[in-house]
Amino acid sequence: MSYQLALKFFQLAKDEGMMGQGFVWITAYGLTDIFNVVGYPALDVMEGVVGIEPYVQETAKLNKFRQRWCEKYRSENPGTSINESITSGLYAYDTVWAIALAAEKAGYVNSDFVLSETNNGSTDFNKISTSRAAKKFHAAFLEVNFTGITGQFVIQDMQFQLVSTTYKIINVVGHERRAVGFWTPGLNISRILEKKDDISTIVWPGGSEKTPRGWLLPVNKVLKIGVPGKSGFSSFIRSEDGIPKGFCIDIFEEVISKLPYKVPKHYVEFGNGKGESNGTYDELVYKVYLKEFDAVVGDITILANRSLYVDYTLPYTESGVRMLVPVWDRRQKTAWTFLEPLTADLWLRTGAFIVFTGFVVWFIEHRTNQEFRGPPATQIGSLFYFSFSTFVFAHRERIVNNLSRITVVVWLFVVLILQQSYTASLSSILTVEQLQPTVTNLDEVIRRGDYVGYLSDSFMPELLKRLKINETKMIAFSSPEEYNDALSTRKVAVIVDEIPYLKVFLSKYCHNYTMVGPTYKFDGFGYAFPRGSPLTSEISRGILELASNGRMDELEKQLYGDTSCPDKDDSQTSSSLTSRSFLGLFIITGTSSLLALISHVIATLYDHRSHWINGGSQISW
Repeated sequence: MSYQLALKFFQLAKDEGMMGQGFVWITAYGLTDIFNVVGYPALDVMEGVVGIEPYVQETAKLNKFRQRWCEKYRSENPGTSINESITSGLYAYDTVWAIALAAEKAGYVNSDFVLSETNNGSTDFNKISTSRAAKKFHAAFLEVNFTGITGQFVIQDMQFQLVSTTYKIINVVGHERRAVGFWTPGLNISRILEKKDDISTIVWPGGSEKTPRGWLLPVNKVLKIGVPGKSGFSSFIRSEDGIPKGFCIDIFEEVISKLPYKVPKHYVEFGNGKGESNGTYDELVYKVYLKEFDAVVGDITILANRSLYVDYTLPYTESGVRMLVPVWDRRQKTAWTFLEPLTADLWLRTGAFIVFTGFVVWFIEHRTNQEFRGPPATQIGSLFYFSFSTFVFAHRERIVNNLSRITVVVWLFVVLILQQSYTASLSSILTVEQLQPTVTNLDEVIRRGDYVGYLSDSFMPELLKRLKINETKMIAFSSPEEYNDALSTRKVAVIVDEIPYLKVFLSKYCHNYTMVGPTYKFDGFGYAFPRGSPLTSEISRGILELASNGRMDELEKQLYGDTSCPDKDDSQTSSSLTSRSFLGLFIITGTSSLLALISHVIATLYDHRSHWINGGSQISW
């Protein structure tokens, strides 16, 4: 457009508030010269505009020309302000100089005209005569090649070619032009020539140095945001006196509040006002495509089929689908629970060593210790009483032989460890529940023909069908309370749902249920916007910021609670103690007892060797 039309255009833009913060104006070279031609009026209304112009290298020849031009301008226009010579004027000067050189080279030629041979044509162009001098001048002009004030002037392929293809980037700041950088074919945009460097700071319309987004929300536009209408899992989304609340709203409000601009919005519930939805989540998201909603905020799962007609932000929750099942205590408390800490093998081995240790002590002591003597029945009773009383450290018999003492000390050490281990294991059995899932995989559910529960209005039926669950075996529920009732009454064997819902459920019913099975991958919850909406990337960046600064963790603690509910599996159960665990102790006590017995026999035979040598037949065994 012309300079005067451009001046009027930018004046109207300024009056409409379009020269303020958030707007970007870039002018091509045809308008960048307006500052030199029009002067202050253009600088006043084009504050923050960015333009480009061809770069003309400063030379002594160019400076002398500008000096002469200013003097001539003053003489011809007294009393007027002097503006800088524009770049297009410099090119015009070189062009006129080239014409003069071509005319000088062509010399004087008789300029008589030759009539057109088709002067009887149907158009005026066919009647135009041609000059013989023009042909010679044209040929001379095409051969012109000289260094002008703008650089090398040369004609190639009937086009004026600039040797330099560098452009200067101009920014209007404080009612004056300011060069902020250059563009060259090799370096692209750079602050200085012949070196790659960031350009100087650009001051945009409104005086801001922050690069504008390049778009704004429509003036007076209030976003109509759809939210799900539901009664269950109110910690995610609920309505309180017509105002949406919950984790999903909290995240969205946190992100919106941190945007550098205001987003007017109005929440509209997709329900009948009684806690019931007007349709499925797929139907709610499709309302964005139909332009009935400008966005959807809620516990909306990111799915491939939904992304065909809306754009999703980054997910703000944990992703995946798992199974929820009841747990049961694998250990039933009975009258014989006290036997469970030790395996049968360990009980028998302990009993054998009790008798063996008692026998060794009796064998060593009964010849010299009156407490181990008497009739055979008395001695057998003493043997067993002593043996079993050591197990509870209640033996009262006095030990006189050193070999017996060594045997008893080693055995008491083994008894101490066995007793402590038994006590700890029995305490665990009586006080700690050994919980185990009732179902571990869906194949077991399919094989038994059990029912499967899922969240109503969700995408779970399609997933369950892919997992080969019969549609007649699916039951929809809408709240954690219904989940608990269905599982506790065995109406369904398992609940299949997204992990965020299950974690909310377990925060209330952690003791009786657990998550099991594989995690089926999905992308979590996100916010839906129309395709191409610039708000999508803005909200996604806000979600990343919440995740990085720890605010997301705080909101999740409010949602799930401070305590975690660990998975229950076999790794949490403790088994009975086995003889393998005490094999080393039994080897030690058995070896010491056996050595004591052998040593006593050898010592006794040695003490009575004279009787054996003399052949005494009256010796009592």
